[in-house]
Amino acid sequence: MPEFPGYTGDAKPALNVIHVTAVTTREHPIMQSCIRPSHEHVSMAGIPTEASIYKMVETAIPGRLLNVHAAPCGGGKFVAILQFKKSSRNDEGRQRNAAMLAFSAFSELKHVFLVDPDVDIFDMSDVMWAMTTRFQADADVIAIPGCHCHVLDPSNDPAMDPSIRVHGIACKAIFDCTVPFDQQQDFVRSQFLEIDKDKWARELGL
Repeated sequence: MPEFPGYTGDAKPALNVIHVTAVTTREHPIMQSCIRPSHEHVSMAGIPTEASIYKMVETAIPGRLLNVHAAPCGGGKFVAILQFKKSSRNDEGRQRNAAMLAFSAFSELKHVFLVDPDVDIFDMSDVMWAMTTRFQADADVIAIPGCHCHVLDPSNDPAMDPSIRVHGIACKAIFDCTVPFDQQQDFVRSQFLEIDKDKWARELGL
């Protein structure tokens, strides 16, 4: 059957086989089922993922984590984007602590992206913008090899990487796309004036 990562799972002898002989329905039926891979599954899996991460990080590092998004590209399980606020120089590095806490909160998590408060974590284009302009791979990616992740990720297999001992082992990674606290003044996004709606409405006769 199609699984949430977007691949079709193997047929296994232990799984039950159903032979359908007829399908009947009533008028205006309600289908109670989860279709995956789909945003339906992402919502069901992602919301508890986000909640578990937020609760653990907020308990350990209160007041810094603004929001969490279990992105659809990870099926609600593999990818989390953490919006983190650095209020002082002493907060530098705490964003990476938050990422490690996220892995502890949800063991199936594979990738964590860390972004600043001005990045829209629900817009992957904005997240990739932050990665493009605020991230250097040699300094800002933290690889954690040899971790158990999820067996439905086909890349978590010795055939993909000889360092993987058994299927289901993965290299988790943190992508720190946050600006260093002492350089924040150099990374201010372009600002645009708000439109005076009343003025233009009058001129257009609206």
